[in-house]
Amino acid sequence: MNQRSVSDRRRAIYTGLQEFMDETTVLKAVKHWENRYIDQPSLALQRFVADICQTQDLKEKRSAILRSLIKAMSQDSATLLADPRGSNAENMTINPVSASQAFAELMLAMMSQLDDELQHKLRIDLFAALRQRQLPLPILEALQRWLGNRQALELGNASPALLQKLLNQYYVLLCENIGPVRADKILASGVRRVQHEHPKLDAFLDELL
Repeated sequence: MNQRSVSDRRRAIYTGLQEFMDETTVLKAVKHWENRYIDQPSLALQRFVADICQTQDLKEKRSAILRSLIKAMSQDSATLLADPRGSNAENMTINPVSASQAFAELMLAMMSQLDDELQHKLRIDLFAALRQRQLPLPILEALQRWLGNRQALELGNASPALLQKLLNQYYVLLCENIGPVRADKILASGVRRVQHEHPKLDAFLDELL
């Protein structure tokens, strides 16, 4: 699946869902695939189908939808519907690396507003909390290296949805330690700082907040 271009895989998703959903629902499903499964192997299609089939009608058609998507993924590009994102779709696709960069810069901007002692405590608390989650091992190891102050934060292909969960976990810890009012101010100030210092990352901040 990943040997095909992003545009062709998106076209296959779009094509495979046409007979089962209206246009608005199909486009929402395509966006969900972009956010969560764009860098995943073909086996992840089953999880994707489970995600998008939430109504009773769609749940009953899950097997047929999965077969349709698998068939579309193997079709020749010439037989697929046009890319719903248009001719410049490759440039519009969410870039997981940039999303990771936005996450790293925002986390640093938030932490820089705290004293060293509290920063250290929150790093330890965050890693302890994250170990309870079933995170992919490379993500967990990257966070451990970063939280230990040994290396820069490099999360590679972490999805925006996962990064949002990590940010939310840190925000919860902030609220518990300094209260929600100050936590909100730190988050808002961090966002402004990233927007000012790294304007190209502004679009990716929307995926995290």
